[in-house]
Amino acid sequence: MSSPSDRIAKAAVEARSSWILSYGDTVTLLICFFIMMISVSAGQINKIHAWVNARLDEATTEVEQVMDSSGIEEISVSRNSKGVQITLKDPRLFEVASAQPRRTHLYQLDAVAAAIQNLHIFHLKETENAAFLEELESSGLKWQVEIRIEGHTDNMPLTRNASYRDNWELSAARAQSIMIQLQERTGLAPSIFAIGGFGEFQPLGDNNTQAGREINRRVEIYIGASLVNTL
Repeated sequence: MSSPSDRIAKAAVEARSSWILSYGDTVTLLICFFIMMISVSAGQINKIHAWVNARLDEATTEVEQVMDSSGIEEISVSRNSKGVQITLKDPRLFEVASAQPRRTHLYQLDAVAAAIQNLHIFHLKETENAAFLEELESSGLKWQVEIRIEGHTDNMPLTRNASYRDNWELSAARAQSIMIQLQERTGLAPSIFAIGGFGEFQPLGDNNTQAGREINRRVEIYIGASLVNTL
């Protein structure tokens, strides 16, 4: 027969074991809870990501329709990870070593402006997406669209009396020139525009040939969109 001290010791051990089991159950429940929360959050993020991509896909289709109707072969439209890409690929859009587009080629910028100024992506609150957009805004997410213009040149060095120091500077100046032209033509907010200059360092063609250099002299326009956390 066990002594009172043995029974007390046994009860203490059982109490400690019971506490450990209860703590373990609590930790397990908490882990399950956080896994569930992470899963829900990941699902919501995927939903939002898909929604943003769908809006960019729609914008691509809209731009393609306008550009196809214009019949301008020197402008191409595609969709990639940066958004909607519009490429001004006419190597004679600019004078040699100049950042100003030729007046005889301004019709190309008129066509691009017509393609982008009325895109639904700029007016989502006036479409069937208004309710979802308001829901996102109530969660602290702001819809933001950007138009980024990137200039590219060939690798031919500029002359000493050129207005620009090098092709980097020239490509940035061309991007800025196109940005100004498009902003004025579309009337879109200046705050959504940005530029970049890449000189000869992102060639598409062979800079050792005339045909390759003509391919490399281009301006790329990207329409991108994202949701920015304002909280």
